[in-house]
Amino acid sequence: MARPFSVFALVVALALSGCWEGTSRSVSGTVLSVQGEAGFAPEGSTAFQPTRAGDYLRAGSIVHTAKGAQLYLILIPGALAQVSADSELKIEELALRKDGNETGDAVRERVARIELRRGGIVVLFEGAARFTIAAREVTINVLPSCLLRLDIDEKRTRATCVRGRFYATPSNGQVVAVDSGYFREWPAEGGAAVSAAEDERGQRDIMATLEAARKLQELAAAQRDRLPF
Repeated sequence: MARPFSVFALVVALALSGCWEGTSRSVSGTVLSVQGEAGFAPEGSTAFQPTRAGDYLRAGSIVHTAKGAQLYLILIPGALAQVSADSELKIEELALRKDGNETGDAVRERVARIELRRGGIVVLFEGAARFTIAAREVTINVLPSCLLRLDIDEKRTRATCVRGRFYATPSNGQVVAVDSGYFREWPAEGGAAVSAAEDERGQRDIMATLEAARKLQELAAAQRDRLPF
């Protein structure tokens, strides 16, 4: 009788282990609005197709915006983004991790990972998730209640914190905190963040970012109003 009992015990242990670890489910970002021309290529494809409001963007998708264009989207609940003109963005991962398989089980963790390959992005993050943005010189860990912009040109990567705080990990340096009203650039010329109020471009960036956040909030509210009860 020892063998059947051992098999039963193993099955129970595996079942409990699976419940403890929970489940992970990929989700899609939703395009809120497109101004101008934008396109996306699904994972594994090099053929871009036009992007329109209401489109779903899954992990692996690459998004392009043309000159003069802007794209607004929801990545995961609480994470909104505006992709600037002439930009390229890759959605690396969008996922919900839960304590069990049933729909009523609580969400344990939300995950959003994106890569800005060129151009710019504004991110408004009001949720609770593990949210990272990779760029050419640095990886940004976004904290809740943060509003930031990230810009990449031929020479530099520039990250500006407009509200809240984020952590930046350069490819060849230690993690640093960037607080509201400050920006950093990579490659870095100094050891400390710079006040945006003391920089002409920084002042323009903050005003443009606040306007983008207002637009994102309006679009997200309109999206919620369209959802069925």
